[in-house]
Formats: sequence, structure tokens, C-alpha cells
Amino acid sequence: MTGKLLWQIESPNQAVSYLFGTMHIRDSRVTSHLNRAKECIEKAERYYSEIEMTSGVQDLSASQHMPVGTDIRSYLSDHQYDRLRKSILKSFRLDIEQFKTLYPLILYNLILTSILSNDLDEIMDFHLFRHAKNQGKHMHYLESQCDQIGLFHRIPIDYQIRSLRQLGRQPAKAKRQLWSLLEDYSRGRTRQLYQKSKRQLGKMRHLLLYQRNIHMAQTIAEDLSEKSGFVGVGAAHLYGYQGILRILKYSGFKIQPLS
Repeated sequence: MTGKLLWQIESPNQAVSYLFGTMHIRDSRVTSHLNRAKECIEKAERYYSEIEMTSGVQDLSASQHMPVGTDIRSYLSDHQYDRLRKSILKSFRLDIEQFKTLYPLILYNLILTSILSNDLDEIMDFHLFRHAKNQGKHMHYLESQCDQIGLFHRIPIDYQIRSLRQLGRQPAKAKRQLWSLLEDYSRGRTRQLYQKSKRQLGKMRHLLLYQRNIHMAQTIAEDLSEKSGFVGVGAAHLYGYQGILRILKYSGFKIQPLS
């Protein structure tokens, strides 16, 4: 399947919609595809974000924190925490103390993406969301905030902590992996994005990638059977044997990459 970020998808009822692979960062180096995506938003009746944004940024942020009274230190010895804190501060110039109530995987992402330019006011997904809202589109989402909270509860906390400690032990390797993903995205290499993301997720790929792909593709197929919509979803979800594009194709959708 051709490696592209923007696709036209046509339902068996001939309703034409668009599927766009995003990257959840604030770096201007990944914005070269946005103008074409915005053109497609303007053609659609509905807009679908990957996760629920209609409740506001503050509500979304609240769902990323662990239960009250719990933080990263609850799962590490004082020595382990101090060692992790020093390593992250040295490698990323970020003090995790002020972020210790975040779920470990959220904190992991926050730490790693801190090396990017972050020269935009908001991540790509929020930028597209606001554009669609300003265009008067009917706003929808593929996963609710409750879904997101439930997802974090299903990821073993030991796995999350191990990932965070691994980042502290091998920061240079994690940085290289992120730069590689950024390069793949800027060149529209969805196959490589998928393969690398799958490999990095390890055993969690079934929960964080495959199962979510099935759920999101089913929502798209049902909602856009007779309506036109634009869907913005993380680029790693597009490709692969259990990717959204393949699932939609086997649901009777015609899929076509757009330049």
C-alpha cells in the first residue's frame, strides 16, 4: 500500500471522505502537509479527531494524571527516582519533579518531545481541530476521554515504569528513534512509521495499536457510510495488516492516496 499521509476514502454508498495521518507534536517541520489537509476539511461535512477535544484542553489534561495521592515515586525507591531524575535533567534539561503525577507513558512522551523545536502554539491535532471548528464543521471524535482513561488503566503500571526507566538509562537511543520518526513523517513514509512504532511498543502493540485501529475503523465505517467527513488520526494507525486503511478497504471502502 502506497506510503502517503492523506487519503480519500469512499464508502460503498459513494460518500467521499478523507483520512489524514497526524503527528502529535508542536514542531513546524511536520507542517508541510497541513494546507492540503485543510482543503479537504473544507470539503467535508464532519470532522473527526482521534481523541475527544470538545470538552476542552483542561479536561483532556486532567485525564493524563494518575489518581489523587499517586505519583511516579509511588513505584520507585528513593534511589531509583533520584537516579532517573538526574539522568532526565542531564539529557533533556527537564525536571520530572513537577510532572510526577502524570501517567509514566505520558511523562515519557513529554520528556522525549521536549527535544523538538516546539515552535508552534499547539500540536497538529489541535490546530486541525480548531480549523474545522472555525469552518463550522460538525465535530466528532473516534475515542472519548473515558476511553483514554480506560486505556491507561489497562496498561500495566510496571510496563509504564519500565519504559520510563529505560528512557533514563538510554536517552541517546530514544532521541535517535524520535528523529527517525520525524524524518519518516516529513517524507510521508507511513509504512516505516508503522513498523517502527510497532517495534517500539513491543507487547503493548495489541492494546495500543491493533485494538484501537479496529475500534476507530469501525467508527469511521459506520459514521461515514452516507456522510462526508475528515478524520485526523496518528499516522502510525494508517498502515499495516491491521491498520485503519486495510480494515476500511475490507469493509468495502475505496481508498486512494492524495498528493
